[in-house]
Amino acid sequence: MIECWLRLYNRLSGSSFQVEDWPDTDSSKKNIDAMCRDEAGRALAVEHTLIEPFEGEKADGVRFLKTLATLENHPSLLQPGYLFVVSQPVDSIPTGTRWEDVPKELLRQLPEILPELPERSSAVVIRAEDWTLTLRIDKERISADDAGRFFTARVYPGDPGPELMVRALRRKADKLSASSGDTKVLLLEKDSIAGTIERQFEQLPDNPEVTSLLAGIDQIWSVNTVALESEKVIFTNQIWPPVEGNRNCCSLNLETEKFWRVAR
Repeated sequence: MIECWLRLYNRLSGSSFQVEDWPDTDSSKKNIDAMCRDEAGRALAVEHTLIEPFEGEKADGVRFLKTLATLENHPSLLQPGYLFVVSQPVDSIPTGTRWEDVPKELLRQLPEILPELPERSSAVVIRAEDWTLTLRIDKERISADDAGRFFTARVYPGDPGPELMVRALRRKADKLSASSGDTKVLLLEKDSIAGTIERQFEQLPDNPEVTSLLAGIDQIWSVNTVALESEKVIFTNQIWPPVEGNRNCCSLNLETEKFWRVAR
């Protein structure tokens, strides 16, 4: 991810940085992730961390992918001329539930429920012997000759507050501050559709601890990798120090080299 981001950063800034070393391969020391250098000899120290859009998102995502998400556009759930977006709340699959039983039960009940739903958002309760799942189902009429669509999602629980961001700074600030880079950069990666790094960063409290943590970092960039694997596109935005008009918000298609940035 760092090398992909560096390609985008070079395109944005007209620089020539390349990874010179991966210091963190020595796990016995608290080293930064990457030391980069350009043709002029300037050093860019880079540290990276993944920011969840809410507490426990990764663990909940695994349960979602093993349950409701397995039914995306399942033939048994397609209704000609209709689009369904079916969402389950975060933390809706409790520990102890047999994950493989959930889609089986949904396939048993939903084919009878979907045709009877009105064309709007509805709450549908699926009851099994050992669990209950409340789904939000949005039904919309589409072209009559369309075979139908059945999309799955999770209900986003909202902004998590500043704690996840503060914890990330506590883990990473000292390593960057102690590095020898001319510019010390922290990359905050988001690989989920839900939420934004910018919104979480805005919620940081204005207190002495946060001021001290930021003092050893020259730049903080958000890095959106949601489309990196599927579409080979990476997005980035400088969020600290803030840049007027988000002028450093940009993206790069790593296959076609198509570059985009916010208009100046």
